[in-house]
Amino acid sequence: MNKPSTSLPERRRPTPPPLGPLLAGARVRGVADGFAWLGLAAVLIDDRGETLHVNDDAAELMGDLLYVADGRLRARERGADRAIAEAIAAALADGGAGHVRLAATGGELWLRIAPMPVDPDDPYQLLRVVALLSRARDGRAVRH
Repeated sequence: MNKPSTSLPERRRPTPPPLGPLLAGARVRGVADGFAWLGLAAVLIDDRGETLHVNDDAAELMGDLLYVADGRLRARERGADRAIAEAIAAALADGGAGHVRLAATGGELWLRIAPMPVDPDDPYQLLRVVALLSRARDGRAVRH
């Protein structure tokens, strides 16, 4: 006669979600907070060229010149729109940085588009490019 087993069935614990994506999002939020704290108007962009975050200073400077559509930073003027797309693509492809000038009746708006350092061992790194907006060519935070 077989004795019934007295051991309890093994319970499987649910697998927690990976921390990588959560930490990557927190890192982007920290960078966004840092730019805001420094008074820099910033648009944060991911590895697909899509906008992750637009801080309040950037939204204010964008005015009628810039907007986000389908997740991408766009300019109303066709030549500037193409220049922004090319600068973001270059930053993603080869780490190149660039400047784009937009002119309006209220004055100039400059975008400095630069790659963010990439950790090759971090597959969850979201932030790849930052676009800093300024009324000054050198990127200084200038209030209007």
